[in-house]
Amino acid sequence: MHILSKTILTLSGLMLMSGVATAQSVSTASLIAKSSAQIKLYVLDCGTVKVRDLSLFNPKIDKGVAMEMAVPCYLIKHPNKGTLVWDAGLNDAIASEENGVEFYEGAFNLSVKKTMRSQLEEIGIEPAQVTYFAPSHLHVDHSGNANYFADSTLLMQQTEYQVAFAADAANYGFNIDNYAALKDAKHIVLRGDHDVFGDGSAVILSTPGHSPGHQSLFLKLPETGPVILSGDLYHFEKNRQNYGIPIWNDKKATIRSFAKIDNILDQTAAKLWIQHDPDQAKSIRMSPSYYQ
Repeated sequence: MHILSKTILTLSGLMLMSGVATAQSVSTASLIAKSSAQIKLYVLDCGTVKVRDLSLFNPKIDKGVAMEMAVPCYLIKHPNKGTLVWDAGLNDAIASEENGVEFYEGAFNLSVKKTMRSQLEEIGIEPAQVTYFAPSHLHVDHSGNANYFADSTLLMQQTEYQVAFAADAANYGFNIDNYAALKDAKHIVLRGDHDVFGDGSAVILSTPGHSPGHQSLFLKLPETGPVILSGDLYHFEKNRQNYGIPIWNDKKATIRSFAKIDNILDQTAAKLWIQHDPDQAKSIRMSPSYYQ
């Protein structure tokens, strides 16, 4: 049992669509239960973030140490209920910048080698065909190509949605230009956890702290087994082991989210994919290969 995990959590949420509220509940038992859905998971290379000082992610360690973090995006294909894109990476336009783009007063360098759109096309997916789009949160390395999915149904926590289009969105590290087209998109605003396809194969988990409505994704892959995509709840393995909290996080909310995911990992034996971890990224099969 992880040190932050002291209680068995019951996951619950509320879904709002077109102004109609419908109660939703996702129990721990349902996460453990097997799913018959033969979903497939594709992992796309959506850029690289070079961090010049890791102490931004944990003030207690690695001051002045640099790291090149992976920036993946994901496509989940359901056999009969459509597709889900999880995260939209760095903006494809950065691919034209030979030396990348400096960001956050030079603390980061952002680069893209292969566009997200070209990788979707490689597996026969047009953005307009995507059923659901769910960003873990709206920072620039997760929302860069969000405008591609204006025809999809947006799945976002209510707290994130309220901030996304507000006048002070930039204060949260959001760039509205990256996702402006989503303002008029069909959306399901979440208040908690959410079973995307209704059969337990893909469950959004509310994990606030890194942003107001940060979320993670629990997948039941028929052969690989259960996997949790972390979003930015963690950034790299060392920081997870130290329970490091980035300087811009809500600390109390982050600690609660750590405990929630630790509990789920303990009870389901799911694999944790820390999305930005560069060492873990080297072991991941990339699209057009897939996991199932």
